[in-house]
Order: sequence, then structure tokens, then C-alpha cells
Amino acid sequence: MTTGDGRTARWALLLDKPPGEGPLRRQYELMATVDGTHEEAVARFGEFVRLYRPKHPLYPVRIRRYRTGDGWMLIGDGSAGGVFTYHFMLTELEWDSGQITY
Repeated sequence: MTTGDGRTARWALLLDKPPGEGPLRRQYELMATVDGTHEEAVARFGEFVRLYRPKHPLYPVRIRRYRTGDGWMLIGDGSAGGVFTYHFMLTELEWDSGQITY
């Protein structure tokens, strides 16, 4: 991890989608990337997560946002009683076999 040393890296924000939004296996979606320090990535992605509006629950009664060791978690309670969990993971690109194209 590059905390505190000021080194620039490529960071990605991955979303671990909740069950019901695709196949039953875990499904990750690349939400955003940023080049910068760890602190810059946390600030940029923190704002992204703050503004994110999940598809489920369709009629939210309550949404809570938590900071985790590797990102954020949104938990939404729906009006029909369902609970949906979205885990956003902050990841650092450590190795790439080809030219970065995004």
C-alpha cells in the first residue's frame, strides 16, 4: 500500500454487486480509476460513493454508508423490507500485462 509516501499510482474503485443484480456468483464492476496518491484516491472515490445512487432498493427507506478497511459499504433498506449491500473496494494497480487503455 502506498499510504503516506506520496507516491503516484493508478487506483481503481471496484463495486461488488449485491445478489439479485446478476448471476449468483460474485460480480465486480470497475466504477472509476484515478492516478495519484492514496490520499487523493480516497478523496475522489469517497465523493463518488457519496453521490452514488444504487438501483436497489427501488424505494429506499434508509441508506447507510460505512468506511471500511478497503473502501466503503452502502446498505439500503427497501420499503418492501429487503436489504441491499454494495461494497466499494479501493484497489491499487500493481501489475498490468499491456498498455493501459482507460
